[in-house]
Amino acid sequence: MSDDGEIVPGVPIGEMPVAWTLLVVGCAAGALATGEFSRVTLRAAAPLLLAGGLLALAAVRAIGRGTRPATRGPYRFVRHPYLAGVLLMLVGAIVAMRSLPALVLFIPTVRVTLMRARREEHNLALRFGDAYEAYWRRVPFMLPLRPPLRADEIAAIEALSRPRPDEPQPTGPVAGPPAGEM
Repeated sequence: MSDDGEIVPGVPIGEMPVAWTLLVVGCAAGALATGEFSRVTLRAAAPLLLAGGLLALAAVRAIGRGTRPATRGPYRFVRHPYLAGVLLMLVGAIVAMRSLPALVLFIPTVRVTLMRARREEHNLALRFGDAYEAYWRRVPFMLPLRPPLRADEIAAIEALSRPRPDEPQPTGPVAGPPAGEM
């Protein structure tokens, strides 16, 4: 994680969701407009579409109210399950429709998705401090390459996110990522 809490090079935070959404929609629309499917490609793509959709849905359900880092559900396995689920669905759409233009558009979509994920990590590190740092060190980025968080690890991370009695409590709204960045 970066030590500098304020400087992040690249696209301004507010523009990231718009660019990402346009690329995702363009990639999916490109697959539908330029591709053609067969029973074989639909059968090959169905598990990708289903798994990606379920992963994205589970991530949305597990995120909670944003008062502490999400550590349950798919967040036990990877730090960005929603984004991974969307990318998995796009791969499924490309496979189903056998679309070369959508495949070409998928490359910048992945790049912007990775940029968005890094920006979200920056925002979460600013918002949750040591709790997110502990989570970040233990849970893989988008591919579940380690065992999931155990209950004791979840409890330790959640304990870090609770305010200590000796710390002054903020009186105004909690600063966090802009709307649409979570």
